[in-house]
Amino acid sequence: MTFRHRRPLPLPSFGPRRIRCLQGSTRLLIEDACLSRERPLQVELRQLERFSALMAAQGWPAHVSRLAYDRIYAGERFGFAKRVGRGELPELARQLIACWRAGRAAGLDLPA
Repeated sequence: MTFRHRRPLPLPSFGPRRIRCLQGSTRLLIEDACLSRERPLQVELRQLERFSALMAAQGWPAHVSRLAYDRIYAGERFGFAKRVGRGELPELARQLIACWRAGRAAGLDLPA
């Protein structure tokens, strides 16, 4: 009996990463591709990166790019962090849930 090996799944995005460059060489600055008010979840990326770091410190994944653009995923992660998080994570999750709900109330959900 022969088994076909599945192709490995691609690794998820954990947000922007620093680019290494040689000492004294030109630095490349990467700006946000779009403003926070143009994304489905209208929150600054720094807050989402902080949320992702706090989640990772407690052993749970939270992908920055999905939090910014996938409202269902963001709502699930924020709710989970509010319920079971420790330290400053539940408070940050409450703030992000307030932004998430404000975006829904403003009619920013686009039909699929």
